[in-house]
Amino acid sequence: MLAYNTVEKFASGARGIKEVTLHFAVVTGETIEEMPMGLFIPSSGRDLFEAIHKGAVGSLWPNGTELPAWLPNHFPVFLSDNPAGDALAILDYYYNNTKQEEWGTMTKFIFKDEEKNKLYKITNQQQFCNTRDLAKRSLLNKEGGLG
Repeated sequence: MLAYNTVEKFASGARGIKEVTLHFAVVTGETIEEMPMGLFIPSSGRDLFEAIHKGAVGSLWPNGTELPAWLPNHFPVFLSDNPAGDALAILDYYYNNTKQEEWGTMTKFIFKDEEKNKLYKITNQQQFCNTRDLAKRSLLNKEGGLG
């Protein structure tokens, strides 16, 4: 699964607890379904509240944007100058450098096709190859709401 240290490589900074044993089971910008052990890519502070309620245990966060006052101090936040770009870089890095045999359970990346109003889940190399462009479009759409 996607490790804290891997996400930290793509961030310009971090706040909250630094837990190198933390792994993320889900990476998404959607709050439609549960995201246990999730890394959330927000488009607004309200989304972050919903994501934590759904199981998010960390978030990419736009550098220079104030964190919500209610956010627990220990909650890992990875600061990013470009959350959408960094999330895509994490996706690419993960699927280009991880073999399912190494982990058994792969991190699930969830993206939404706004045109079809449908969620896509990337859980293996073939799905990554088939839906990477959709993931990019989805992240760029989310980016419009960041900040």
